[in-house]
Amino acid sequence: MKKTFDTRKLYFGFPVFFLGYKDDTYGYNITTSSSAYSLGKMMVIAMRTKGGAMTQIKKHGQFTVNIPDQSLLKEVEVAGFNSRKDKFALTGLTYTLGETVDAPLVDACPVSIECVAEEFVEFGALTNVIARVTRRVVEESLIDEEDAFKSDRFSPISYIGDGAGRLYRYYNDESVKMGSIIKQLREEEEKAQPK
Repeated sequence: MKKTFDTRKLYFGFPVFFLGYKDDTYGYNITTSSSAYSLGKMMVIAMRTKGGAMTQIKKHGQFTVNIPDQSLLKEVEVAGFNSRKDKFALTGLTYTLGETVDAPLVDACPVSIECVAEEFVEFGALTNVIARVTRRVVEESLIDEEDAFKSDRFSPISYIGDGAGRLYRYYNDESVKMGSIIKQLREEEEKAQPK
């Protein structure tokens, strides 16, 4: 039986990422976030409207989404809990500038995505940024011989919780190829049909 769950927020599993941006004070900077999704060439992120990162992204119109793995959890916390500071200096992370945007790609992240902001949509104290993906870079070890992404080898950090508490979760080695279950069900259905 389900019951009404009155909570201020509910995170049901979102990937943690470093948001990279040009910063008028520090040159380039990052912050930790988990509010993003991507479809095709569209990337949508959301953050506090009056936060330092959103202020800079609104001004410069470009950013990167850099997806860390479990080995970078300390840096994730440091970049997430130190507002308006030089987080590259605090974390010791290094970066390379994007090819299509004037924003940093975090070198230690196995996946990075370059984005150009197209639209800003405010919702209360938050702003949604709808952006165009201009380039994706992936660590070579995550690309197979046929130039396909090795999804089963990539293990981002998930952010889960509610207003009372949140935690990080990691992927395990289990994976199921999308479409394989429906294929199996259809094959079983075919076999069950009278001939």
